[in-house]
Amino acid sequence: MSDPLAPARDALNTCDEVLARLELKCCDPGRSPSMAALGDTLSGAAAELGTLDEGSTDASRVLDALEDAGAQIGRLQVGCCAPNRLPLYTEMLENLTRAQLAVNLAMGTGH
Repeated sequence: MSDPLAPARDALNTCDEVLARLELKCCDPGRSPSMAALGDTLSGAAAELGTLDEGSTDASRVLDALEDAGAQIGRLQVGCCAPNRLPLYTEMLENLTRAQLAVNLAMGTGH
């Protein structure tokens, strides 16, 4: 039997990987509190996703965390000083959307 939440976990893992690449390309790597906060939010989303694996039927906290991460990515993207990093922000937002869709589908709340 396939795991309906696997795509959400994969998407969040990809977001973590992309964030690491983004930090490496930053003009001041490792010093952005906003990127660190985004990393914490992504970790929180993954932890909330874990509660669904354990049988919880309330996906609101994971969905809220995904939305919060999206807002943080948007703020980082708009404030970014290098247009060559835009594809990385886009990739993270696409993966957050994939995670949200997978969670909603798994919970039976998708459209």
